[in-house]
Amino acid sequence: MAGPTGRGGSLGAALNDLLRTQGTPRHRLSTYSAKHWHAQLSQLTGTRRGYEALDTAGLDVRPDTLIKWLSDPEYNVRRSYRDLIHTAYENVAFVPAEPLTDTIKNGQYEISGLVKTGADERERGNRRAAPLRIDARRRPRRPLH
Repeated sequence: MAGPTGRGGSLGAALNDLLRTQGTPRHRLSTYSAKHWHAQLSQLTGTRRGYEALDTAGLDVRPDTLIKWLSDPEYNVRRSYRDLIHTAYENVAFVPAEPLTDTIKNGQYEISGLVKTGADERERGNRRAAPLRIDARRRPRRPLH
């Protein structure tokens, strides 16, 4: 069975390595590193996606209030509003993982490295032991009731 391989210090780490090579994991955008609420709000209000995130987070203020906040970084903004700004910022800063494609869900894989299942622990994928082979095409299907 030929296919992608994963390596790691445990079965979970090997599976994570395998999936990381097959798809795009959740990650933080490098351009979102602001710490202060004012810098976060300034960056959010610069894009339509940022405005949508503020709305989704529940920030509901009048436009003139928003202008006051943006014009003065020392403006005394309530803690609850700062928390909403931070939540919106974090929601925009992270890009969700891509869904697993059918190719990944129905693929054939090999896991090499230390594999531990219960009390059985052994090194797989070397000269003495074959890699752990996973055939995702043969997964049982449950009937829909």
